[in-house]
Amino acid sequence: MWAFSDESERANAMLVTVVLVPTGAVNDARDTLEGLLLAGQRRVHTTKESPRRRRAILDTIAGIDGLGVVVLRYRRTAGVDRVDGRHLLLQAAAGLVVGSGATTWTLDDQEPVQRARDRASIAHALTGVDRRLHPAYDHRPSRAEPLLWAADAVCWAVGAAGDWRRRIATVVTVRDIRP
Repeated sequence: MWAFSDESERANAMLVTVVLVPTGAVNDARDTLEGLLLAGQRRVHTTKESPRRRRAILDTIAGIDGLGVVVLRYRRTAGVDRVDGRHLLLQAAAGLVVGSGATTWTLDDQEPVQRARDRASIAHALTGVDRRLHPAYDHRPSRAEPLLWAADAVCWAVGAAGDWRRRIATVVTVRDIRP
């Protein structure tokens, strides 16, 4: 199993998406997503797409064999900053990734300071977990990993709600995280 993550924020709701793909299905899933690129595009970024393209992207993701998605949602309360909220979400995501048996976890790239905080949050979450169960994890630019496009699209759709969320409902579970 491989895992891919992206994040989003809408109002006070912070979201981290974990896309899970069986190891044997990763290359086919990548090929399917690369088929969505338009001439001149290096990646798919849902917020920059037209509503028609968003529908096609989400429908394609929902149809990828073996793909499953968990969106972790944290509703920030007054006094909780984004750094603390992200830390909670990444700790929960690390537990989910380990529990899924994923051996590889790719996160959407971040600025160096945030990347270091992410790695510290993940390392903290893995403390006490048998090292044989630790996934190899790293941040990569989304242009280099099509399955990050799926994480981005699902995260966007859950945040947008309505018909967008319904389009991917067959492959998505949303879990609320509390401190």
